[in-house]
Amino acid sequence: MTGSIEVELQNVSKFYGEDKVVDEVSFHVNQGEIFVLIGPSGCGKTTTLKMINQIVPHTSGRILVRGKDVTELDTVELRRSIGYVIQYIGLLPHLTIQDNIAFVLQLKKCPKKMQRERAMELIETVGLPVSYLDRYPRELSGGQQQRVGVARALAADPEILLMDEPFGAVDPVTREQLQNELLRLQETIQKTIVFVTHDIQEAFKMGNRIGIMRGGKLVTIGTAMDIVKERDEFIRSFIGQGAVFSALDTIPVTQALLRDLPVVKKGALVDPADSSFKGWEYAFVLDDNGQSLGYVSLAGMEGPAKIDPEKVQPLPSPSLPGDSLKKALEEMLWGNRGWLPVVSGEGAFLGIVSFQSCASLLAR
Repeated sequence: MTGSIEVELQNVSKFYGEDKVVDEVSFHVNQGEIFVLIGPSGCGKTTTLKMINQIVPHTSGRILVRGKDVTELDTVELRRSIGYVIQYIGLLPHLTIQDNIAFVLQLKKCPKKMQRERAMELIETVGLPVSYLDRYPRELSGGQQQRVGVARALAADPEILLMDEPFGAVDPVTREQLQNELLRLQETIQKTIVFVTHDIQEAFKMGNRIGIMRGGKLVTIGTAMDIVKERDEFIRSFIGQGAVFSALDTIPVTQALLRDLPVVKKGALVDPADSSFKGWEYAFVLDDNGQSLGYVSLAGMEGPAKIDPEKVQPLPSPSLPGDSLKKALEEMLWGNRGWLPVVSGEGAFLGIVSFQSCASLLAR
């Protein structure tokens, strides 16, 4: 992430009497970044989150939002300018879904037509039908209510979202759907998100960077792969032995992509003795538009020969550039294959990813 800094904490502490629940915490969150705070129960992560919009005032240090000290801003306006999503949603049961989504817009006295239009836009954005706007929260499932909670947080189009264990109260399947939906949404809306969770898999999946807290202190900050390489005993114990496999979910398949492949055009003459084919079992056949027609085995070819269309084998189901290394490895294991093709969204052949290329990447 290279955007400007949207949120910054400088040596921030919080005392309740003599009890120091947040201890000299410093970090920044870049524009368009998902920054995850994680740690054991009682470590201070939720208190840290709430200090950003001053639901909990900090005792010492400085908190800057878009470069301005929060203590110098109007507290009500600060909170209305920052979206806030909590675990148990907090929808108002006596209001329709439309009025719940548009609640902040009502407080800002926006015209009713604008409120309706914004609610219609957002209900579809979070993957629910417009007809749900006239329902009440009790008529929706927990996962659907959580989607409404996200829509409500987005209603005033805030630049910053605070999310406190937003998917912690739903079942694992719904939780994964909501995680995927938020990541899909983030590709479009590019909000700056501070996300609190107690689940390391969720942290690795959602966070561009992750901050681990313990006893009110920020122990470390880094990407998922940075975290799994930590030698600190607490961190290794906290994330667990299988954390590296969760971290694979954060690496795009393109990082292990092999591009320098033996590629031939349909009807071309293939000479297996050519140096470009050395060490390869296959040659990949493309049409004039760069779309893959399949691959041919180089084994048994004794000399230059034109490609026999009947010997061109179709490619296995490809990966897309946005797929994770974990997904690609699973596909290779399930399909009993040593490699997978990778194609663009338009179907152009980009290369392959293999067990060997994945291992080489991880070794680096």
